[in-house]
Amino acid sequence: MSSCTVDLTFTILEYGIHERPWDLRPLLYRGGAAAKTKKVDSQIDQGELGQLLPERIELVMRLHEHMAADLAGGGSRYSAQNKIAALRRFFAWSDATGEKLDLETVSDTFIRWTDHLLHRYRVERSFSEGTLYDLTRLTATMLDRALDRQASLSKSTRIRKPRSKGKVHTARADKQNLQSTFEFGHLLADICNALTSETIKGALPVCIPLRTGQVLEQWSGLPQPEKAAARRTRPQSRAQIEASAAARAAWQEDRTLRTRYPLVNLRIESELLIFIAQTGMNLQQAHTMRVEHFHYASHLDGYQVRTFKKRRDGEVLFEIYANYRNWFENYLVWRSEWFSTEPDDLLFPLVRIGGRITVEPPQFTSLMNVCSKIGIQLVRPRKMRGTRINWLLRESQNPEQVAEMAQHTVETLIRVYSDPHPQTAMAEITRFHQKTDPSLSSPAPGQCISAKPELLSETPRNAPRPDCINAAGCLFCVQHRDIESEDHVWSLGSLRHLKSLELACYHPPSAGSQVATEHPALLTIKRLTAKLRFFEESNNIRKLWVEEMSARITEGDYHPVWAGFIRLAELRQQSI
Repeated sequence: MSSCTVDLTFTILEYGIHERPWDLRPLLYRGGAAAKTKKVDSQIDQGELGQLLPERIELVMRLHEHMAADLAGGGSRYSAQNKIAALRRFFAWSDATGEKLDLETVSDTFIRWTDHLLHRYRVERSFSEGTLYDLTRLTATMLDRALDRQASLSKSTRIRKPRSKGKVHTARADKQNLQSTFEFGHLLADICNALTSETIKGALPVCIPLRTGQVLEQWSGLPQPEKAAARRTRPQSRAQIEASAAARAAWQEDRTLRTRYPLVNLRIESELLIFIAQTGMNLQQAHTMRVEHFHYASHLDGYQVRTFKKRRDGEVLFEIYANYRNWFENYLVWRSEWFSTEPDDLLFPLVRIGGRITVEPPQFTSLMNVCSKIGIQLVRPRKMRGTRINWLLRESQNPEQVAEMAQHTVETLIRVYSDPHPQTAMAEITRFHQKTDPSLSSPAPGQCISAKPELLSETPRNAPRPDCINAAGCLFCVQHRDIESEDHVWSLGSLRHLKSLELACYHPPSAGSQVATEHPALLTIKRLTAKLRFFEESNNIRKLWVEEMSARITEGDYHPVWAGFIRLAELRQQSI
C-alpha cells in the first residue's frame, strides 16, 4: 500500500481560507511528527523524510478511523486537535529514540514513553503532574480503541491520577464565586456597549469606560507611542521618523477589518460568552452556530428561537430570556455591518490577521489580556455554565427541569455539574427536622421537641423538675432546646433577673444553713448563667447579644414575656 492510496485527512471539518487541512500522513514517516506542519508536505514529496514506513499504516489508519468517527458523531473539534497533538508528541519521541511502531509493539513503546515522561516530570519539572496524566491518559485512550483492548494501557503505566485538592463548599466561597462571575459579566456588558461600529471605526486608541471607574485603552494593533519609543535602542533618522509617522497615519485611516479586527474580536468574544450564559450552550455548539433568519416564539418567561421555514415553524435552535432578545438583535445588526449575513456564515466569526475568518474554537485571548490588565478573573464557558446550572438548581429546586434546560440527564447534571451548597444543605436539614423532629412551645425561653418531660442526667437534687408547666423545670429537661437569636438571649436574661428577685425574697431558716445554696431559684440562675456564658463565648455576634441584654436589664427594659412577672416580684419585694 503506497502513501498515495492512504487518505488520512478529515474532510468532515471546515477550514479557514488559509488553514491547512489536518492530516495524519506525516505519522507514517520517521521524523514527520516533529516536522513543521507548513513544510512537512513538501518534505514528504521531496523525499527528505525518507520512505514511508509500511508497518505503521494499519496503526495510523485505525487511529484516524476512530477520530473521524468521533467528529462525525458530533465530537469537539478542540478535542480532536488535542488528540492529534498528543499523537505527534508520542510519535516524535518514538522517532527520536528509534522505537518501532506497529500494532504489535505500540503498547510496549507507549509504556517506555510514559516512563520517560515520568522521569522528566520528577527531575526536570518541565510540566505539571496534571499535564502528565492528561497527556498519557488521552494517548492511552486512543491506542486502546485502535488495539481493541478491554483493559486500558494506563493501568500498565506508573502514572496515576493526581489527588484532587477538593472543592471548597462554604457560603463564603460561593459568594466569592458569584461575585467574580457578576464582575466578569459586567465587564462583558461594558465592552459590548462601548464597542459600537462608530467607536471601532473612530480614532485610536478606543477608550472603554467600565462601571468600576477604570478605562481600557485599546490600540487595535497600533503600537503605543510610549512603548515604541522605549523599545528603540538607537536614534532614528529624519526619514525613519517620517516613515513611521506615515505608517501610523495610514493605520489610523484604515477603518476596515484589516486594522480593526482586534476590537471586533474583543466584542465577538464578549458576545459569545454572554450568549453561552443566556442559552446554556457549550462552547462547541455556540461557536459553530450559523446565521439564520431567526424568529421568536414566546415560551415561559422568554423565547424559543427558531429558524424561519416559510409557513412552518423551524427547528428550535435555543431558548433565551425575554430581556436578552433586544441585546441579541442589536448584536445581529452590529455583526451585519462587519460581516456577510449568508446562512453558511458563522454567528460569532472571529478574525485573524489581515481580516481572515477562522473556524477554530476561540481561546479568548483578547479577554484574557483585558482581565489581566484590570485584575478580574476570566470565567471560561465551562465554569460559567456550571455557575448557571447551580444557580438554577438552588432557585428552582427542580433537577428535572434544570437538566432539560442544560440538555443533560439528571444523573449527569448531579454527578458532573452540581456543587453542594451549604445554605441549601442547611435548609434541607431544617425541613427534615421539621418533619421528623417538630418543636413545641416551651413555658421557658426556647422550644421543646417533645411533650414528654425527662430530667437531665446529673441534675442537682433540689433543681426544679420538668412538668411542661414550670418554666424553671424546662431548663433541666432533655427535650428543651435553645434558639439562636437575640430575642432568646433577652428572654433568658429577663428570666434570670426574675429568679434573682425570687431568691432575694427567700430567708433561710437558720444562720449558716446550707439550704440557701441549694435553693431551686439559685440552681435555675446558675443554669441560665451557664447558657448566657455559652452565647457570650461562642462568637462575636452572640457576645453582642449578651451585652445588649445586660444593658436592657440594667435600664429596666425586660422581655415582654417576663416583664409582668418582674413588676409583680418588685412590688412584692417593696411590700416586705
